[in-house]
Amino acid sequence: MILSTHARGMLYAVLANLVFAGCDTVVKLLSTRHPVFQIITMQACVASVVVLLIFMRGGYIAKRSGLVHDRHVRNPKLLALRGLLAGIGSTAGLYAFSLLPLADVYAITFASPLLVTMASVIILREEVGIRRWAAVIAGLVGILIMVRPGYAVVSMGHIAAFVSIFVSTAVVLIMRSIGATESRNMMVGAVLAGQLMAGIPGTFLWFSPPSAFDVGLVILGGLLNVSAQFLFLESLRLAPASSVAPMQYTKLVWALIVGALLFGDLPTVHMLLGAAIVIGSVLYMFHRERKRGVAPSVA
Repeated sequence: MILSTHARGMLYAVLANLVFAGCDTVVKLLSTRHPVFQIITMQACVASVVVLLIFMRGGYIAKRSGLVHDRHVRNPKLLALRGLLAGIGSTAGLYAFSLLPLADVYAITFASPLLVTMASVIILREEVGIRRWAAVIAGLVGILIMVRPGYAVVSMGHIAAFVSIFVSTAVVLIMRSIGATESRNMMVGAVLAGQLMAGIPGTFLWFSPPSAFDVGLVILGGLLNVSAQFLFLESLRLAPASSVAPMQYTKLVWALIVGALLFGDLPTVHMLLGAAIVIGSVLYMFHRERKRGVAPSVA
């Protein structure tokens, strides 16, 4: 059976999220023995080598074939800011993974499209109808159900997860401006540069010598990291964002399975209920935006 371009894009998105979940699992395993700053720096180094090889090979192929290999950066300031924010968000997200179950972190970060909608109204002056505002409010209620402030202690892991989604919201707003003009290699390279900038200072302060096994995990995590980013960008090339974005919720399935098998993290009722509300509200927002003919942004 031959899949349509649209279906292949959705399949790439599912695969990208599976690979992202694998990378996060590696991080959680390493975080039991090494500080987060060191993990993100080592993985970014591995991924940077891969991106550099791809970049060099792309230039070589373009030269041999007589094509122009686009290395021009059209929005250097915004691209640099996007990379720096992505580095900060990645560090916060990995720190959250080191303290909380994978499924809990994913459930919280799923609220990013809700914040994008709110920020679009405030910063970009976009119009949002009463139905989408209702979906935003419902999603925020879902977050409160998951976190349960006043009934459970809000840990540093929860705070780090919220920092991650606030930063990712800013990244999405920047991507709305430069996503169509910058090359994929440049965008992925900016993210890795931002991760190195965010991780290297902490690595010097809290370095822990890795074993040979941990070095292998780092290499695996770095390869998974860069592979997932290119898979995700390819999915956006083949299918609209409104079809690609909901595929991120498959990560929750992987997280529940891996969390139970590797870390003994069993999901709580309030986490599942809150996650269901958040996912439902975001899916409804995508439905409304698709009916309006607006391409939803993807964090």
